[in-house]
Amino acid sequence: MGHKVAVRVSPVIRKDDSTSIMALELTRASDDASVDDINATAFSDNDNKLNLSSYLGTPSIYRPGAGASGVKLLDLGSGRVWSATDGGGGFMDLTPGEKVTSYLSFGKVDTVTVYVPMAGFTTVSILEAEATKKANINLDTAQTELDKYPNPATELAEPVAIERYTRALDDSTSTKAGGKDVTVTLASDVTFASDSADLTPASDTQLQTVSGQLAQYPDGGTLTIVGHTDDIQDDAYNQALSERRANAVKTRLEQITRLDKWQTSVTGKGESEPKIKETTDEARAANRRVEITLTPTGGTTPRNNATASPGSGGKVPDPQGPVAKGPEGVTLTSKGTDTSGEVTIALDHVTRTGGYLLGTLTCTVKAGSTGAPLQTLLRDPQTVLANQRDEEGSALPTFYATDGLTLIAGGERIFPADYQEADLEAHIPLTELRVSDHLKGGITTICVTWPDPGGDTITLDHPEGKYSPKGTAYRLTDIPVKNS
Repeated sequence: MGHKVAVRVSPVIRKDDSTSIMALELTRASDDASVDDINATAFSDNDNKLNLSSYLGTPSIYRPGAGASGVKLLDLGSGRVWSATDGGGGFMDLTPGEKVTSYLSFGKVDTVTVYVPMAGFTTVSILEAEATKKANINLDTAQTELDKYPNPATELAEPVAIERYTRALDDSTSTKAGGKDVTVTLASDVTFASDSADLTPASDTQLQTVSGQLAQYPDGGTLTIVGHTDDIQDDAYNQALSERRANAVKTRLEQITRLDKWQTSVTGKGESEPKIKETTDEARAANRRVEITLTPTGGTTPRNNATASPGSGGKVPDPQGPVAKGPEGVTLTSKGTDTSGEVTIALDHVTRTGGYLLGTLTCTVKAGSTGAPLQTLLRDPQTVLANQRDEEGSALPTFYATDGLTLIAGGERIFPADYQEADLEAHIPLTELRVSDHLKGGITTICVTWPDPGGDTITLDHPEGKYSPKGTAYRLTDIPVKNS
């Protein structure tokens, strides 16, 4: 967050069959600006100590927060992510010139890319325990440091699937893909005539998105089609309507694509499973939907292409703010309650790795600013107390996240890749989770992992939304895609 810190990442050491250890050495530059000179909301009596665990630790009271426990290990070839089960190093309060090492514990790890928040991505070797001298890691010292802090979260030892979430640019469909299945949600207000199971002309565009997903998996699998309604009519009426709508979708799908490799089931849930438990017009519109779930034989890694096929969700919307090529960047004025500053946001390129794109944006705050808030320039402008999927229970870990950095391609808005840990109900995006400071100057690195839509260039779009202040929308175009 505007400070200069050197990060050295060790190889991963397999301590035993179930535990892996790695170390991060963090050194604050001897000429780094003081905390008060950078952060408009800093405490003036902090003795110029930069608390690194605020940015590299896990932003949740339910997780081990010590040290750099927010670091993730990614297997981008198989689409998996490991979270730290424990972290050592405390709050990592550094004055200029000081150094600290944070030891991290993970489960059994395979080939990995290391994601260090606000630093970047790097691939490291995996060594057996007898090779620790090569990595300059003393496993006894590492364990002693790890034992100083809360009990390890052993439920995080197993990796979980990296998932994909996209929305059609016209909001007619959304698609989420995990390790086992893909679900396409059709907005019923687009699919059907009002209070009817009659398909509209626009429904074919929605169903082409489903057809494109089915084509990715030529071996087939299981396919479930489930209709949902709002709560306006009585239970029996809504149940019957949801069943008729689900059957209408199946019938039309059979006409536009082959389903012979798919074991298909059709059900209706009526009003019994609302997506949003409210009675506003907006909530009821979201609850009127048909969900189509593919569980492909052999998993959700596409068979026919390196990446999933694009949707057909409308033309690219007009930009709502300044536009520039990614490497050149856009400059915006970001305002807080009583602070402001100029921020230049740029993305030089992204790196293609195993079906994903890795990007590191730079946010440069003009020296002399009174305090520029970065969060409003980076967060999802459609949500505040929820994540990018608008799931309940996600407010705490994603409140300061940079989950509004979306790509637009193939008629879809592509959100940062995300994952769901073993004991969480909501998904966590693979991007920064703690961007809350108001900065007077300096450069901040924002890391993002996106699903790969294909192509030689990408477009990044941060749109306006119902929760975005004026002047926070922008678009970066012609961002080169480089192979890893």
